Amino acid sequence: MASFKIALLLGVIAFVNACSQAPGTTTTTVTTTVTTVSADDGSEAGLLSAHERSLIRKTWDQAKKDGDVAPQVLFRFVKAHPEYQKMFSKFANVPQSELLSNGNFLAQAYTILAGLNVVIQSLFSQELMANQLNALGGAHQPRGATPVMFEQFGGILEEVLAEELGSGFTAEARQAWKNGIAALVAGIAKNLKKAEDLADPQTKLTPHQIQDVQRSWENIRNGRNALVSSIFVKLFKETPRIQKFFAKFANVAVDSLAGNAEYEKQIALVADRLDTMISAMGDKLQLLGNINYMRYTHTERGIPRSPWEDFSRLLLDVLGSKGVSSDDLDSWKGVLAVFVNGVSPIKK
Repeated sequence: MASFKIALLLGVIAFVNACSQAPGTTTTTVTTTVTTVSADDGSEAGLLSAHERSLIRKTWDQAKKDGDVAPQVLFRFVKAHPEYQKMFSKFANVPQSELLSNGNFLAQAYTILAGLNVVIQSLFSQELMANQLNALGGAHQPRGATPVMFEQFGGILEEVLAEELGSGFTAEARQAWKNGIAALVAGIAKNLKKAEDLADPQTKLTPHQIQDVQRSWENIRNGRNALVSSIFVKLFKETPRIQKFFAKFANVAVDSLAGNAEYEKQIALVADRLDTMISAMGDKLQLLGNINYMRYTHTERGIPRSPWEDFSRLLLDVLGSKGVSSDDLDSWKGVLAVFVNGVSPIKK
């Protein structure tokens, strides 16, 4: 990802040196310089109360003195969620038993430490804090980070702090950290992708798109034959040569198609195929199978890409006329693009 690799802002410089002193031992030195913009320390405005911010800063200043805190937090994070280790390319395949002595792992851990230091030292400046959260969310959005990941990381950070500080991590301090982590997640979530917005690497569809399309389709699927017929009529009128791909009614006047047995059979076939593909979107193997079948059968008939694009455009127009919301239409655009690209890929 590397997930949680936080941009070191406003003159933050983190130096991480791991040197072998003797077999089996590693010494790591971290130096951080932080420049912050101060705000009124007595102000109760902002993400947290002034007292909560003071508690967070105080307990953090105590905990970060121990060089083991950062490696322990990251180690427990990837141990509890091994799927996330793959998002850190430099130690993605390092056995977990070797992580705490791995230089790349330690470098990442102390980068996170330095980044957390920046955020915590910025707590008393509302403007600076807001900028930090926006930058943090923006930096992780392209990497596929989700709010849940930050929540999980925050929970582990809290556990390590409790162990490190012992009685010094009072119930009041713990609650301040809980509130702080919640504020952090809320701030960065505006720029992060949620799990339902992450596209499947094979189908290229997100759960959000699938849900929108299937829900809106369910409201109109009973009239799908009439819907498809209206699209075909518009399509043939716009581009008459497309009708020639349908040999059994290629020479029937467009205005006379309604009621033609072969035309009605084709309309039912297309409408049912569309219904099947939409219904199968949640089943990756079935969806890919349907798309591959469509590509195979239509390649044989020599149907180019443009009719598919035109059909999709007209379908979106019809959906809009039937009251499908703009948000759902956006999902339809994405889904239809996947269908068209799958059935008739762009030739390079």
